[in-house]
Amino acid sequence: MELRQLEHFLAVVEEGSFTRAAASRYMVQSSLSASLLALERELGAELFTRGRRGAELTEAGKAFIDHARKAIAEAEQAREAVAAVKGLLRGSVRLAAVALPRELEMAETIRRFRDEHPGVDLHVLPAAAWQAARLVAEGRVDFAVAPLPPGAAPALRFARLTGTPLSIACPSDHRLAGASDVDPQDLIDEFVIDLARGWWARELFDQMMKERGLQRRIRLEVTDWSSVLTLVQRGIGIAYPPLGCIDVESFAGIATATLADPPIWELGVVTRVHGPQGLAGRAFLTSYLQQCRGGGETDTQAADPDGVDR
Repeated sequence: MELRQLEHFLAVVEEGSFTRAAASRYMVQSSLSASLLALERELGAELFTRGRRGAELTEAGKAFIDHARKAIAEAEQAREAVAAVKGLLRGSVRLAAVALPRELEMAETIRRFRDEHPGVDLHVLPAAAWQAARLVAEGRVDFAVAPLPPGAAPALRFARLTGTPLSIACPSDHRLAGASDVDPQDLIDEFVIDLARGWWARELFDQMMKERGLQRRIRLEVTDWSSVLTLVQRGIGIAYPPLGCIDVESFAGIATATLADPPIWELGVVTRVHGPQGLAGRAFLTSYLQQCRGGGETDTQAADPDGVDR
């Protein structure tokens, strides 16, 4: 059994099909299929069923997945340990992130970390809150910068970075532009541009409306904040972004309004109990937290890459 076979197996699991997995590994599909067939012969069991809906794990595949991830992680740690003896930092950092407020953006950390550790590969995965938490729980990323939704795995830890209220984003000529303490009742007849279910801001907004006994019509769902704000900018409707996440410089023509007694959208670092496993992941998280502390209004004192408090 070879590590590359385990990597190919996990690529199919993550991508959901042999075609996308082969593309993600920059290889032809026939080579990836041959690698996995050899692995299945060695194990004496089929790991996937191939069908119209892509590649689905068999019971044997489900039993194998955690062991494959553990083997890959241990091999990566072994490489990092050898590099550390030589005074080098090597390996890769994988993290998930939701749309971030300007003061928590990672660009500066990435620039500095790249310059200081050119031997480390960085992979930043955009994700909704529930996806980010799941990726951390499954060990597919070192950590996430995201809200921690209820029902997340108990083995996860959360360190709050910031909190900001849900607000209203609307065209600058909209009747609500600049308003304060808007009653959610006043939004019932508005064309609201929703995020898809699974985004934490959507969950908070739905919960707020439910608690007030308000029923609304879902007219348009979009999968990311940038698209939502672009549609608002073009006068399609209004939205409910966290106030701290509205980039008015990039989206000219958008005005804001505050909600009466708004839900608070909290953002923080999500890790497993003992923090990122690899040296590279720990180093990047440390660098990012230092950047956040330098930004001022964050709550990072409790965030420790060796054991982030919930």
